[in-house]
Amino acid sequence: MTTSQTKAESMTETRVEAALHRAEFQSVVFADTPKRARLMRAAAAMPTQGPPIKLRVHRNHPFEFIATLLPSFCGYAGRNIEVSISDYDDSLHFSLEESADAELIWLDFTRYKLPLNELSEWLKNQTTLLRRGSLAPILIAAHPDATNHASTFNASITQWAKDIPAVRILPLNEIAEDLGEDYFDKRMSDVGATKLSERANVTLARKLGLCWLPSVLEPRLKAVVFDLDNTLWGGVLGEDGPDGVVIDQGYATLQEKAVDLADSGLFIGVLSRNEDADVAAMFASGRMQLPLEKVTDRSVSWGHKADGMAKIATKLRIGFDSILFVDDNPGELAAVASACPGIKLLHAAPDPLETRAALKYFPGLFSWGVDETDLLRSTDLATNDARQELRSTTKSEVDYLSSLQLEMRVAVDPAAHQERLFQLSQKTNQFNTALKRLSTPDVAEVLERPDKHAVAVWLTDRFSDSGLIAAMFVSVNKAGKLSVDELCVSCRALGRGIEDAMVVAAINAVSETRTQAGEKPIRSVTFALQEGPRNGPALTWLEKFSGQSLATKTSVELSRTDTSHFDKTRTLPIRFLKGEPDETR
Repeated sequence: MTTSQTKAESMTETRVEAALHRAEFQSVVFADTPKRARLMRAAAAMPTQGPPIKLRVHRNHPFEFIATLLPSFCGYAGRNIEVSISDYDDSLHFSLEESADAELIWLDFTRYKLPLNELSEWLKNQTTLLRRGSLAPILIAAHPDATNHASTFNASITQWAKDIPAVRILPLNEIAEDLGEDYFDKRMSDVGATKLSERANVTLARKLGLCWLPSVLEPRLKAVVFDLDNTLWGGVLGEDGPDGVVIDQGYATLQEKAVDLADSGLFIGVLSRNEDADVAAMFASGRMQLPLEKVTDRSVSWGHKADGMAKIATKLRIGFDSILFVDDNPGELAAVASACPGIKLLHAAPDPLETRAALKYFPGLFSWGVDETDLLRSTDLATNDARQELRSTTKSEVDYLSSLQLEMRVAVDPAAHQERLFQLSQKTNQFNTALKRLSTPDVAEVLERPDKHAVAVWLTDRFSDSGLIAAMFVSVNKAGKLSVDELCVSCRALGRGIEDAMVVAAINAVSETRTQAGEKPIRSVTFALQEGPRNGPALTWLEKFSGQSLATKTSVELSRTDTSHFDKTRTLPIRFLKGEPDETR
């Protein structure tokens, strides 16, 4: 056996072991009322990878009761966490000597004597100061009270937070409403200087570790794939028949959760060992709360589930690391984990309500509202067959592009779209030239620095609005030399033959921006290269575009005056527009 084979097998064993560990602790992490002692024990055994999350807390009341629980929940999400907590400080004098991955403003607003409208304005000013001193995402705990004054205050900070990049308001008011009288505990204030109950501390730690922090540090997952037998319904379809399987209130509620996930923009898949005709009949029986039209793709056969998962991923044009697989069989979960690197796994519990609760908190599923990009992704996939049919009926590539009625919009440094730029860098695998994987702070820095730029490209055609589908991150020196530090194009945009046009339009937009600022125009372009396991399409494109072999190279340079590279897109039937769309995509 070769060294590479041994290493590959070792990595596979590690993935399977990690998956089984997480399945073991699901009942602890997703319990209705998690217990601190059990959570602490689970944290010690949870496998993690990568550097720890550095959370910096700016506070005027205790956070320690929550901080001690975060390793349990972040550990389930696969990460360690280091929490640094400021001294008690009502005035928020930020100490920013070291870098952080996330900033948390944790205030007891009842300590302030200001009217709430003035308090909102003061908090806005302090948040703006923090934004200038830190590139990390900023989380602000909302006022937990349910009074009209507190609701008005929360509405105010939520509104101005939209104007400050990478700021999110944590809805403590919703947590307090759910817990009711259990949110506060006078006994805790007597012994621990906090008003929060133990149940509130555990609930907030779980939301922070599993939902809120992952949502600002990593892109959202793109798909949830469900097994059927004893997962979305009780019993075995092949044995019990459509009338015999159980869809009680628990399973109906779980299926309704799947519908909610679909409506939030996620792909829903079905992967089952069954006869496809039986499954189709079950969905047509009228008993399902999850209608077939909400299922983006299904793979139903008696073959290996790992093979079925690969087919679903290919159809959806996404990587395994963007998928959560839900199955009641630990053996199937382990088999899929061994063959599908990066896939997320959830063990479906015998009680479907437990599975539904797990989906509420599972890392990577939470969103701050309906994600327009996710919704556009679903529409794009649904119209792809129509594009392929159009291609087959047109005589030439130019005729095909003309028939598509393409419109391309390009914007330089669109700060309002920082989150989408981050997502493209993190999750684009096939068309990513350098695999830099920019973090949220990295993207913020590019948008702030005068010698760097982020270029966004939006795309629409006659079939759908694809939204923001490409990002180019560049550095420019005084001599007019542009370095493409990372170029990433969503797989949804591939296959239309417009990669050259997107890149040239992005480079031209940077050059024009620099010229308008009194800088020298772009004279040469250098693409940074990094070969990865799946970015062959990007490197193949660059080799053709540049006319150079990329073998043994870490970069490739082109002269912008070479018309063979930069002028060949001018005759393409594409309508080019400047500036970002009116609405955030």
